[in-house]
Amino acid sequence: MDITTHADGTMGIDRYHYAVYAKRNLAVDTPVVTAIPKAACLSARTCSVAETLREARLGGGLALNIAIMHERSLGEGSRWAGYFAVLPARGERTLPMFWTSAQLEHLRGTDLLRHVTEDAESMRLDFGENVVDGLCVTHPASFPPGKHTLEAYMEAASLAASRAFFIGEECGEALVPWADMFNHKTDGEHVHVLGADDDDDDDDDDEEEGESEEEESEEEESEEENEQNEQNEQNEQNEEEEEEEEKEGPIEPPTGSLVIHACAPAEKGDELFNTFGQQNNASLLHKYGFCELRNAYTNVCVDVALVEDVVGGTKVRDAAAELGVDVADDEYFEIEPDGTIEEALLAVLGRAHRGEDEEDDPTTESPDVQASLRTILERRAAMYVGKGKGKGEESGAFPRGIDDGGSVRYAVPAGGGAVGVDAARVLRDAELGLLRLAIERNCGVGNKRRRV
Repeated sequence: MDITTHADGTMGIDRYHYAVYAKRNLAVDTPVVTAIPKAACLSARTCSVAETLREARLGGGLALNIAIMHERSLGEGSRWAGYFAVLPARGERTLPMFWTSAQLEHLRGTDLLRHVTEDAESMRLDFGENVVDGLCVTHPASFPPGKHTLEAYMEAASLAASRAFFIGEECGEALVPWADMFNHKTDGEHVHVLGADDDDDDDDDDEEEGESEEEESEEEESEEENEQNEQNEQNEQNEEEEEEEEKEGPIEPPTGSLVIHACAPAEKGDELFNTFGQQNNASLLHKYGFCELRNAYTNVCVDVALVEDVVGGTKVRDAAAELGVDVADDEYFEIEPDGTIEEALLAVLGRAHRGEDEEDDPTTESPDVQASLRTILERRAAMYVGKGKGKGEESGAFPRGIDDGGSVRYAVPAGGGAVGVDAARVLRDAELGLLRLAIERNCGVGNKRRRV
């Protein structure tokens, strides 16, 4: 295979990225990369501060972010210095977490904007609690106060979000050299990364059986006793973990390797794609910094608050309670890629419009339900109007560079996706298109429709 570097000035910064191309025809099951040792992957278990992270009881994505941040701070002293040299020096800046306020305006109307805002606050709190007020205090030798910054933590988090792979229960998520060179294509991948599975089924069964027995016992106790038992169990678990850590001693390098095999045929010269799963463009942009020009998994969320505003808060909450629909925890209803509206929303609207003397809920086709549904969808679509439009753009028009036939009229990065403001336009216009489709399919062909 050939690995090619592509350079561009995306988001106003110097940026380069990679693409992998077949040097010859590939058949299914052809080995593309024969072995990537798990010990060579950067994880919380393999990093130079693995013992420190274990002592601090940090795990999951938080521990990986800190591990990447720390290794990058070591410069040439890190085992992964050569690997970092081929990664973006300032993190993956196409992720919305680095966008300016003006750039984020292009996401107005999308649910992604709220998630980006929430992420920024979460990262700030995580860094302050676990690094500044945590590791810098408890382990100053490894984490000297003032050495690590929030910006460095965010850059590390961007690399983890856009490149990490799950490599097994032993290490969890990790940065995997070679594997992250392949670009993503939904439902069109050529390669799969194999070797992450662990033989933990027996242990999982034992844990589930133990949990089941505990649940049966707890059902016979009072609520106060349950709380006490849970506290005792947690204390015992903590003690067992401490004892286990003392017994384990130094962390040993993980065993095993990952391999990359062809899962679909490819011809010489083809770009070889991996897949990050069946994700909509909001998810791709959020985690990886790009959108696909044509993504079959576009969906739109309608907040419960919007439904309450149109129909009436008390009516909606009472209807949801009667139907057993949880609008407290599940704060939105979903519109699927084919324009299908979540049944729970239609049921709530029907119950909310039932008259006092009526025994049955009105159908979705009833005038009152239709009127409310149309208003909800049109107001949801109006959230995009006038936001994030470039000079001369019409709301809902095809994003710059794409015509009605789907042909691309401008150069796109390797992988064929859109990044930066172009990605925001692709996302916004796809969601608007889905809302139009939902109105057409659910609000009656014969009804007079207002332009969305």
